[in-house]
Amino acid sequence: MRRQTLFRDRERRGSPGFSWCWTLLVLGSTLMFVLLVIGDSLMGKAARATWVSIWLWCLLGLGVPAGSATPEAPIVNLYRGEINGTLFSAMTADTIRNMFGPPSAIEAPEMRQEGQKMHIQYHALGLSFGMHQPREQTGLQCWRMSIYLTKIWDDKAGKFFLPFPGRLSKQVSHIWNPQRIEAEFRQWYPQSYPQEQAAELVNNDQIAQASKGEYRILYIEFSGFRVDFFYHQTEQRLHSIHLTLHRTMKPEQR
Repeated sequence: MRRQTLFRDRERRGSPGFSWCWTLLVLGSTLMFVLLVIGDSLMGKAARATWVSIWLWCLLGLGVPAGSATPEAPIVNLYRGEINGTLFSAMTADTIRNMFGPPSAIEAPEMRQEGQKMHIQYHALGLSFGMHQPREQTGLQCWRMSIYLTKIWDDKAGKFFLPFPGRLSKQVSHIWNPQRIEAEFRQWYPQSYPQEQAAELVNNDQIAQASKGEYRILYIEFSGFRVDFFYHQTEQRLHSIHLTLHRTMKPEQR
């Protein structure tokens, strides 16, 4: 939680260089005015050129607003089911927005009904959060977190999911194959779904369907949640990782 708080504090403060540029811009503009009026009588050409350079750099710095400072890369702990130190299952819509800012898309049913699911998506981060309302009196809660390791088209949103830029446990990446997953996570006994069940999981995942071909899906059971590794056998790359709460084991049609 402390890491998440620090992350938000830095995001609110923005880039310290930005405020300095404003200060230098005011000073530089004043000096530019003096130089234009007085000329070379008080300052040599070399010194005047130096101040002009500082002034121009500050103008360039103003083109990068404080709010768009590059955020820290997300960190996912696959063993604990955490992202930036927060359990994915404890995340609400507000928690997600505070951590990553406004989403790139929200996929929700036209008619809101109890039990129906929606997805909060961050295409540039390769992240999608499946949300549901456990009870009528409660807010939306995350039941599934999807991490995309390759660039893949999202037809409903009309844009690509870019590869996840953050860090995963054991430095898992798209180049991992099933044998590597089994070896690195052998302590947790990874298993493979039967082919029929794997095909059903792919059919129920609209994003996975966009990448044609055959999948092999491995899973690991942790306390309270499951991790699925979607390996694309045709392209020979790890396509995505999905963390899903145990109480929602049966996948839903997106």
